[in-house]
Amino acid sequence: MVCVGLIVLLLGVPYLLINLTMDSIGWSAFDPAISLDEKIPFISWMIIPYSTLYLYYPLGAILAPRNDTGRREMMVLYQTILLVSWIIFLFFIFLPTEIHIREQIPSSTRTGEGAWGWAYGVMLHNADKPWNAWPSLHIIQSLLIVLTVDFWWRKKLQREPGFKNIRHLARTVMWAGWLLLSASVLTTKQHFVWDLATGIVVALITWKLVLKPALAWAESEAGKSHTEAWGDS
Repeated sequence: MVCVGLIVLLLGVPYLLINLTMDSIGWSAFDPAISLDEKIPFISWMIIPYSTLYLYYPLGAILAPRNDTGRREMMVLYQTILLVSWIIFLFFIFLPTEIHIREQIPSSTRTGEGAWGWAYGVMLHNADKPWNAWPSLHIIQSLLIVLTVDFWWRKKLQREPGFKNIRHLARTVMWAGWLLLSASVLTTKQHFVWDLATGIVVALITWKLVLKPALAWAESEAGKSHTEAWGDS
């Protein structure tokens, strides 16, 4: 869990600094809004699934197999999230887009009034300025974690056939939760459809080209030898 805390720190600090800097500059490289962005309604309570992103961060540490291979796999998961997030930070800096669709949120909510005003107008919008839009890190980070957990559960099913029913229920809950989180980035007006789509594309490319091969390495003799060498240093 110390590893998770360190990752959050290494992601959170640069994210906030970039967010505040781009807000002070106020320049957008382009406007990714499409008609669908206008048609998607603002749903105030969707800030709840939106906030579940922070439950995903420790999920990799909690659900990783309790053996040396699992620890290596957990390590490459968080290293991959860190690497891809830092790359996305460059998009935030050099190709920024302002999330102007926040204007669709009722003004009373944006100013902190009403039942949900505190959550949006006081907390969320003060902490997260309308920048750092695409590709959506909410989507990239959560999808990489979900894909990795799904990978672990498939391996466990091969070893323990009796795990089938539990896995089916757990996968249903996990993917339903992720779909709800994905919808929330749009219905809270935190992201454009473009941000969601590019986030999914980046996550799937990262999974295919980086994380999945890294997980295979973690299972290999090369991965085992690499971590065994740490004990000799």
